[in-house]
This record gives sequence, C-alpha cells and structure tokens, in this order.
Amino acid sequence: MKHGAEGSWRGLVALDAALLRRHRRFALAALGALLVPALYALIYLSSLWDPSARTGALRAGLVNSDRGAYHRGVEVSMGEQVRQALLRQHLFDWQVFDDREAARQAVRRGELSFAVLIPGDFSEQALPGREAGAARLTIYTSEGNSYSAAGFAKRFAPELAHRVNESLNEQRWALVLETAAGSRLDLATLRERVEQIRDGSGRLADGLHQADLGVRELGRGLTQAQDASQQLHRGAGQLADGSSALATGWRPLAGALRTLDAQRPPAADLEALRQGSQRLVHGQDELGRGLEALQGGSRTLRQGALMLQQASEPIPLVGDDLAEAAAHLGNGAAQLGTGLGQAREASRQLHAGSQQLAAGVQTLTGGVSQAGGALHQIVTALPEDGRIDALAQGAQQLGAGTQALGGGLKQLQAGQDRLQHGLIELDDGSRRLHEALTLLARSLPADLPLPEGSARGLADSVAPRLEVVAPVGSDGAGFAPNFVPMSLWIGAVTAALMFHLRRLPHEAATLARPLQVLGKLAWPAAIVLGQALVMVAMLTLLLDLKVLHLGPFVATVITASLSFLAIVFLLIRWFGDIGKALGLLLLVVQMAAAGAAMPIELASPFFQAIHPWLPLTWVVKALRASLFGAYDGQWLLHWAVVAGCGGAALLGAMLVGRWRLIDRQDYQPGIEFD
Repeated sequence: MKHGAEGSWRGLVALDAALLRRHRRFALAALGALLVPALYALIYLSSLWDPSARTGALRAGLVNSDRGAYHRGVEVSMGEQVRQALLRQHLFDWQVFDDREAARQAVRRGELSFAVLIPGDFSEQALPGREAGAARLTIYTSEGNSYSAAGFAKRFAPELAHRVNESLNEQRWALVLETAAGSRLDLATLRERVEQIRDGSGRLADGLHQADLGVRELGRGLTQAQDASQQLHRGAGQLADGSSALATGWRPLAGALRTLDAQRPPAADLEALRQGSQRLVHGQDELGRGLEALQGGSRTLRQGALMLQQASEPIPLVGDDLAEAAAHLGNGAAQLGTGLGQAREASRQLHAGSQQLAAGVQTLTGGVSQAGGALHQIVTALPEDGRIDALAQGAQQLGAGTQALGGGLKQLQAGQDRLQHGLIELDDGSRRLHEALTLLARSLPADLPLPEGSARGLADSVAPRLEVVAPVGSDGAGFAPNFVPMSLWIGAVTAALMFHLRRLPHEAATLARPLQVLGKLAWPAAIVLGQALVMVAMLTLLLDLKVLHLGPFVATVITASLSFLAIVFLLIRWFGDIGKALGLLLLVVQMAAAGAAMPIELASPFFQAIHPWLPLTWVVKALRASLFGAYDGQWLLHWAVVAGCGGAALLGAMLVGRWRLIDRQDYQPGIEFD
C-alpha cells in the first residue's frame, strides 16, 4: 500500500514534468514565475528607495515680498536672507515667483508641491521679537494634489521656522557679541588711555623734579657769580695799589738798561769790523786765483815730465834712468795738482765762509746799531719798577676772579637749560593728561541699550502658517486616490480570470469583431461596473468619505474600472494567459510610477519618464480632482485621458489578436468550482 502511494506520487510528478518538457512556453512561464515576486518587489521598492535623497527634485515655489526694516540703525532684509538660504541649501527645486497669487495658482494646478510665501512685513515683525510668532511664514500646499507632498510641506514648515529663528538668534547674538567686542575694545582703549595718564603723570613728576634741580643749580650758579664778582672787585683794588708800587720795583731794571745803553759799542768800531770782513773776502779771492794758476802749472809740469819720459827712453845708457826720473817727476806733478785742487776747493769754501762772515758781520753791526737805538728808547720810556710789580699782582688776582665768574655763569646756564627742559616735559605731560581724561569721559557710556522684545518673542519670532487648499480631512481619505485605482485594477484582473476571454464558440466565429468583443466583455464589464458602484458605496457610506464632486467621482471610478478591464483584455488578447501576469506586473509598475504613494519627483528617473504615459497616473489625478477639488477642480481633462486609454485598449483588442474556437460543450468558466 505504501509503495503504491509512493508510486502514484511519483507518477504525478512525472506527469507534470512531461508537461514542462512538451510545452516549452509552459516551462518558460514556470521559470518566469520564479522571478515574479522578486520582480514585483524590485519595481515597487526601487521607485521608493531613499526618496529623501531626491527632495532636491521636488518643485516648490518661493515668493519674497519682504520690504525689509531698519533695526538699530541698520537696514536688514530677513526675507532676502531666508530666500538666499533656501536657494543655497538646495533642499527642494525652488521656483522663484514675484507674484504670490501666481505661486498659489501653480500649487493648485499641481505644478508645485507647495510654496513658501514671505509676507511684506516679515522683517518688521521678526526683528523686534515683541511676541512669539509675530512674523508669519506661509506654507501654501494642496493636500488633494498630493497628500504625501503636503506631508512634506507640513514637516518642512516648523523646520523652516526653526531655521529662521536660529538665523535670527544667531544675528542677535552676533550683534550682542559685536557690542561686547566693541565694549571690550572701548575698555582696552580706556585701559590704554589710563596707562597714558599714568605715563603723563610720571613724566609730569619727572619734569617738576628736573625743574627743581634746575632752580637749585641756578641758585648755586648765581652765588658763585656773586663771589666771583667780589673777587674781581678786590683784584681791581689790588691792581690799583700795585700800579703805584710798579714804579718803585722797576728802578733796578731801568738802571741796568741805562747801563747797557751806555756801554753799547760806538758806530766807528762797528764800521771797522764791517770793513775788515770785506777785506778778508777780497784776500780769499786773490788766494783762489793764485791756487788756480799753480794748478795749471802743475798740469804743464806733468805733461813736460811725460814728454821727457817718452823722449829719454831711446837714449842709450842713461835713457832708462832719465825716463824713470821723468816718471817720478810726473807723478809728483800729478800729486801737486791734486793737492792744489784740494787747496783750491778749500779756498772756495773759505771764500764762501768769509762772504757769509762778512754778511753776518754786516747784519750784526746793523742789528747791534738798531738794538742799541731801541734799547735807548726803551730805557727812555720805562716806568718805575714798583708800579710794574703792583700791576702784575693785580693782574693775577683779576685773572682768578674772571675765571671764577666764568664757572659760575656756566653753572647758571646749565641750570637754566635743565629748568627749561623740565618745563617742556611738564607741559607735554599736562597736555597728555588732559587728552586722556577727555577720552575717558567720552568713552564712558551715558546709558546701556537694553534688548527689545520679550524672551518668548526673541526665542520664537517666526512661526509657520500652513494654508491648505483642497483639504483631505484624514489620512485614509488622503490615501484613497492611491488605493482605489489599485483595487479597481485588481477587480478588473479578477473579472478577467473568471472568464476565458480568448475563447469563442464556433458559432460566434462569423460575428464581426466589434460584436465578438462586445459579447465577450458584456459580463466582465457588468462585474467591474458593479465593483465600481460597490466601491463608491463603501467609500461614501461605510468609510464616510467626504466627496466634493460626487458625479465626477462616480464617473471616474466607473470609467477607470472599464478602462482597466479593456487594458487587461488587450494584454490577454495579445499574449494569452501570460497577459494576466503582465497585467499584475503592469499594476506594480503603475503604482511605482503614478506618483500615488510619493511625489513622482522623488522616484528614480525611469519612473519619472514613464509617469505621464500610464493610465493609473491620470486615474489618480481625476480622483483627487473629484474628491478634494485638487488641480483647481479640473477633473474632466484627467477623466478624458483615462477614458481615452480604455478606448484605445478596446480598439487594440478588436484589431489585433486571435480567438481560440472551441465547441459549446467545452465553453467553461475560467475558474473551476467543483
């Protein structure tokens, strides 16, 4: 029994394996089924993977209407600072507007996720900080356009206010620190000036000390000058007394001079001495001429001896003796000439000396004669010796007094210089002291400015104000445009699974294609139509969803259900039963690319590129417009795109695709129930 069951089990496995071997497409479908769950997860998760890293692509408007304000004498524009900070941070894709209403319209049309509106009195209200939230930053958003984008705006609003408050507090603290730095600088300047005061007072004391020393020196110099003048007076008296004694002391000198004058040689003796010196010069001249003649004779004698020597050499017998004697005679004549030359030279020197002697004697006689005359005049003019002695003594005393007077005057001058220098220092020190005290008086503030505003107002000067158009009301209502289309698509796929949409009985093969399609879709369309009505009833009655435009909402739900059925029918007509799997895969792709769960700007570039080409995108927009009045209530255009997608799919299913013709008895439901 056990072996039989095991054999049956293995037989079933073998049968299915045979199916895989016989039907290659079936084997490929089974292989593809391995990838379906992972593919679904990959498609959906990749579209939502790290959306916070792509917030820079989320379009947001920015309007700065701030007029600025003057704060403590400085023009400040907080609105411009906020604008520049937001643009610099690149947190969103900021679109700058000049008109607030233009930005609001762009938000309502769905061109922007939200807009930051900075009012005209922003700086005026923010800077003083009189009360918390006095300055308002308006965040304008549409929940109906994109509930998730509105959520971004709601989270961004307090963060923006917090950043602006931090910037304001930073600027206030910068002003406080700048004021403190200025006070510190003033304190440093004050300390420096106080040091200058101390310096100036020190220099003033030094100047006064120098002036005191100078005055003392001046007093001592004046005392010495007085003593010197007294000595000069006494010296002058002594000089007067010594003048009388000069005549008495001078008598011996005068007597000696007179004796010398009486004993000086007479003029006749001086004349005889002069003439004798001249005769000596003439005698020396005669002696020189005689010596010159003797020298000439010696030369002649030598020449004669030479001639005699030469002439006697040939004489026999006595010739040699005569020649030798003549040679001795020549040598003697040469020596005589040499001696006479020396005597002549001495005679010349003696002649020069006698001439100098004669000149000296002449000068001496003239000088003695003149000295004698002068001596005679001196003797005649000399005063008495006693008066000369007294005069010398008085002159000595007068010299000493004059020297002392000069020293006293020098000390007086030095004291005056020191006094003048001290007075200059005193003046400079007093001037510096005055300037420093003036600066000290100016540096001391009359009052300390107190910060404006209240503690709470300074801490939170700016508060966000959220303006929401097309309000949703609840999180469930906000997600309804996202999940209702997904549910309707699943309903369309379920309806397609209930019927074999590619099978026709043989008798229907002759019908026209539109009639064939109409016949095959009649009951599936009735089912999805019922699904749509049940969906509307569930949302409005059970969940109490507040619908702004009920008629367009119902039309959108019904049209979306029928269009989804047409698209699934097209996939089945073209690809057979694989089209059912493709329908589910397309649903996942559309959920990722329709911008339903998250703003499409946060999706990857691939999903952003296919976003406008998917029917679910326009269903979501049409539902938002009809439910909440999003996109300025423009639901009709979006509904028309959805209807157009359904019509195009229906037309494609009519024109392309093959039917599987079967017998009537084989025409069975798509789902087995027995």
